[in-house]
Amino acid sequence: MLTFVFSDVPDEYYYRMVKVGQTVKFPCATKLPEDVDWARVVSPPMIGQKYIYLGNQGMHYNWRDRRFTKLNRNHSHTLVIVNVTLNDSAYYYRCVEDSGLGRRRFYRLIVEG
Repeated sequence: MLTFVFSDVPDEYYYRMVKVGQTVKFPCATKLPEDVDWARVVSPPMIGQKYIYLGNQGMHYNWRDRRFTKLNRNHSHTLVIVNVTLNDSAYYYRCVEDSGLGRRRFYRLIVEG
């Protein structure tokens, strides 16, 4: 008889504080060969999410803010936001491994005026 034990890895939360107009980077490293998904979600997490990047598909078709880019290097998928605004601080930025099925990391952005 086979028994499977599923280990639910807890979500990770991080905070970044920057001033208006600065650049912020949110790293998301993975050991998996698949790309990661990036989304912007309203607090509490998972409510009102809007995808920024969807795995290997690149920029989500409904995302038009050119201040957002993603750097890919050695299994690291860093979300970069340039010229941060006060409005950007109303959100969590979420990275999910394994094309949306794996470990999740949440970054809370706090922007000072």
